[in-house]
Amino acid sequence: MKKIFIISALLICTGLSAQRADIRKAAERYKDANTVITNVTQIRHNTAIAQDMIAQGHFYYKKPNCQSMIFKDAKEMLLAVDNTFVMVKDGKQRTARAKGKGNNPFEVLQSVFRNLLSADDDTSLSELADVKLTKQGDICTITITPTVTDTKVKRRMMFTSCVATIDLKVAELHRLRINEQGGNYTQYDFSNYLFNAEVSDNVFDVNAVQ
Repeated sequence: MKKIFIISALLICTGLSAQRADIRKAAERYKDANTVITNVTQIRHNTAIAQDMIAQGHFYYKKPNCQSMIFKDAKEMLLAVDNTFVMVKDGKQRTARAKGKGNNPFEVLQSVFRNLLSADDDTSLSELADVKLTKQGDICTITITPTVTDTKVKRRMMFTSCVATIDLKVAELHRLRINEQGGNYTQYDFSNYLFNAEVSDNVFDVNAVQ
């Protein structure tokens, strides 16, 4: 399970108090948002393959804690509801639950951003990941790196870091990149945000891409 959906990244970067005010200001746009829909472009980069794989889809968020990305043409879906994470790809379904070990990007990112909609600090974050924030103009970049010391566990890690790029001026998450072993990565580019539109519960049903 390599993905998670982090629209709530706009709300705070825990433990980075110097930049917190800028992110909180951008997050005002989301306080009254019951739903969010965006276009999303998925880019899979494999160093062993000359051409990247690209898929077009949509991201859906619905309070209190339902998130999904659906790529209909590719028949792929990524779903996060509470602590349950599901990936549907090539007709196969994989399900995982948070276990508190931090070796799953679903788990790490969910821990980082779980309480962000309420602007609460996640005091357990330091046990799972190292979070760094840089800001250049209106662009804020958050880099999340798992804090794993066990060599064997580190080799089995599904990802090496996650990087979220946020435009503070328009209060939008523009990009999420999941860096993997060997220079491979999966990237999501978000655009055309729509707030408080009707979102059917069907988009949180794995049958949406069957």
